[in-house]
Order: sequence, then structure tokens, then C-alpha cells
Amino acid sequence: MLHEEMGRLHTDRVAATLSDDLFNAVNSVIDEHGWPGATAELIAEAAGVNRTTLYRNGYTRERLLTEAAVKVASEFQAATLGPLTGSGTARERMVKLLATLYDLADQHLGLMAGLYDGPAAMFHLHLDDSAVLTRFEYTDPFTRLLTDGNTDGTLTSDDPKADAELIFNTAGWTYIHFRRSHGWSARRARPAVTRITLGAFEPVARR
Repeated sequence: MLHEEMGRLHTDRVAATLSDDLFNAVNSVIDEHGWPGATAELIAEAAGVNRTTLYRNGYTRERLLTEAAVKVASEFQAATLGPLTGSGTARERMVKLLATLYDLADQHLGLMAGLYDGPAAMFHLHLDDSAVLTRFEYTDPFTRLLTDGNTDGTLTSDDPKADAELIFNTAGWTYIHFRRSHGWSARRARPAVTRITLGAFEPVARR
């Protein structure tokens, strides 16, 4: 049910209406209990509101988690404007774009982990029973900078669209994994993940 709800809201571009208190409550409950344990009761308690009040406003568990995911997606898309439109080489802007992904992950580690590896449809587009792509909203900024890199010679990619999917998933999930499961600091994880992720796209002369 959660998967279908998220997919429908994402496709229909339904805006999240969560208050900051509810959004923060969703994040804190997921951080402590994970996606399976994030019940509406716990979220209501963390937000300091009555469970009945949530129901009266149409906030089921599925709706709460979905709107939190929509809000995170909106934050990411807004944050990509700087790296996409700013000055610098394509590689320099790619590093900034990865930093926006890391920033978002650090703010919402539990929620982001669920979006990558949980029941959510937010990061993925299911084409059929066997084909799953990362949604274009998340990969388009990386595609753009890989294409720019081919032009200015600071990055190289034979297939920017496919490689953008690789970068988004490799950088995002690896960063979250080392931050959550291995206890790496952001200062240690960021340069390491960026180096590994972009190493394959360095022009031959730079390797």
C-alpha cells in the first residue's frame, strides 16, 4: 500500500503539506525505529499531537511517510539549481551537486535510507516486473553535468543518462551506508565517496 501511495503521489505531483513539526517527527521516528516501525501512533507522539487529530486531517501512516518523502524530494530538486546554474567546470559543479546530495542525506539519514532500500517508490520508476530505473527527476541534474563535462573536457561519459543513474545511486547509497552503518563522519565519507564515484568519469589525461 505504501509503495502504491508514494508512486501515485509522485506521479501526480502532489505537494507535501506536512508541518515542520510533523516532518521532524517522521524523521525522528524513522531514525529510531526504521521504516517498518514508523507507526502513526509513534509519529503523533513525537509531534506532540493526538492520534485522532491526525486521522481527522487525513494523515494515515502511509500519507505521513509519503508526504515526508515528497518533501525530501522537493528539497533535493531545489538544491540542485545552484550546481546546475553556477560557475565553474562541469566537474567542479558535479562535486557541488554531490555535496547537495550528502547534505540532504545528513539531514534525513533514516528517511533517505528507506527511500533507497525500503518499500518506497520515491527514488524508483518501475517499468515492469523486471525493469527498475531511478526516477528522471533525480538523475537529470547528473545527466546535465556529465554532458557538460563531455563538452568542457573535465568529465567523460559515453552514456550520460545511464551513468547519471549510476552516480546518483552509488554516491547516495554508499554515503548513507558508511554514515549510518560504519559510523563514518561526514568529513571522512564525503571526499572518499566522491573520489570513488567520479573516478570512472575522469578524462584519461587526468587519471
